[in-house]
Amino acid sequence: MRKIALFIFGVLLCVFQREAVQLAAQSAPAAAFPDFEPDPMSLYYARMRPPYSWRDLSGMALWASGVRNQDAYMSRIADAARTLQNAPDLPAGARQRGEYALGFMHGNYLTRYEENQTAVSVLLDTGAFNCVSSAVFYTILAVAVDLDVGAVITRDHAFATVNAGGGAHSGAALIDVETTNRYGFDPGTKTEFRDEFGRLTGYAYTDQQNYRDRAPISQLELVSLILANRISRLEKQGRYTAAIPLMADSAALLSMRAEKTSSPFFTDHEENLKISLVNFGKDLERAGKYDDALLYIATLQSRYPGDPELDELTGITVHNAVATRLRQNRTAEARDYLVAHKQLVSQKQFAALNAQIRANELAALVNSLKTQADAEYALSLLNDQDVASFIGEKKSVEIRNAILNQEAIFISRERGLAAAIQFTETVLATYGRIPTLERNLDVFRGNYASELHNNFVSLWNSGRTNEARAFLRDALKRLPNNRLLLNDLRIAEGW
Repeated sequence: MRKIALFIFGVLLCVFQREAVQLAAQSAPAAAFPDFEPDPMSLYYARMRPPYSWRDLSGMALWASGVRNQDAYMSRIADAARTLQNAPDLPAGARQRGEYALGFMHGNYLTRYEENQTAVSVLLDTGAFNCVSSAVFYTILAVAVDLDVGAVITRDHAFATVNAGGGAHSGAALIDVETTNRYGFDPGTKTEFRDEFGRLTGYAYTDQQNYRDRAPISQLELVSLILANRISRLEKQGRYTAAIPLMADSAALLSMRAEKTSSPFFTDHEENLKISLVNFGKDLERAGKYDDALLYIATLQSRYPGDPELDELTGITVHNAVATRLRQNRTAEARDYLVAHKQLVSQKQFAALNAQIRANELAALVNSLKTQADAEYALSLLNDQDVASFIGEKKSVEIRNAILNQEAIFISRERGLAAAIQFTETVLATYGRIPTLERNLDVFRGNYASELHNNFVSLWNSGRTNEARAFLRDALKRLPNNRLLLNDLRIAEGW
């Protein structure tokens, strides 16, 4: 697969990784362009301010999971929250409640670990979960029983935390909760957790001392990982048109955070969106869908006005659209296309493309010259500085000499040998030695001498000897030292 760019979109299969994203060329028409306007609900949730209620988090998580009609799922989550809240043996202490909530979740809802299963709705339907969906559902339940819950992201995993100390997130008694495992509360203290967790997920617990390998994230950022997982799965399936709207939702959801996680495991979602949008346009261009690409880029420029990368992509698209037509010898179409899209390229690029068109026209013309007028037009094309620069000096000289040689031949046919000789002599005086023209000049002179000789003979044989001698002397002024004419002169003068 071609590699276009590297991104980190979230915990995919509970693994953070830089993924080579190929935005493959789409076969659909312009109507299939990805929608990059975020769902209004993403902005609704973005404007919420913590602390979030368990209902807030539930709505947010179900929306991120792709559920639009939430009533049934909200009812089931409410039942779970009430059951946990009303449990007769629910401990009073925060630490004990946190561990109790984890056991409650595994005992009543979680049945099997699946790397890909990130949606809370599917967790409720089937019991299948991964690190993200289990951490989000645990956070909802823990908030429902008044726990102060956060989250942590690592290089290849995500999990929850419970603050069992005094102030909110004081860090004094922040306890890790590996939600994929019923023994995951304060996992560093449990042998049974370490034995089961690795077999269950394939990942190792990242100890609290490994500061560089873990970063705290907010509840909102934890929920956003549901979208990140969905995006990555769609990309793996090649469904880029479906992935980009989710990226727009994710970027909007995270756009109003007061505090943003600074971690190599949690990247700039707005920048990721832009890169993917631009790459979609690049693949349209690579597929030769130049008009679709230009239309798509124009829609992007409404979101990113004056963006230099989009301006560059526009120029590349117009250039390749013109170049493709030139390769197919559709020169007139190439010229029309360039003129129609002149406003999309810089003056410099327009001049360069126009030079290519004229060079292409010149190449076709050189191979089909028929008249002196054709040759003169070809020379005018070649004399264009941009065209000559595009062709190169050496090639320009070769083409010029070939055109001049053909023009001399056309002149000999259209205006006579004398005009051809004069033209050729002027060219050689101007440009120096040109072997083909020098050979033609010899031919012109020989043929012209024969023509003059025949005229002399005709006059002489008709008895117009004085006129014949005068004609011959004038002919030798035009072709001095010509042996044929000098021999005629010896006869005429009786030497």
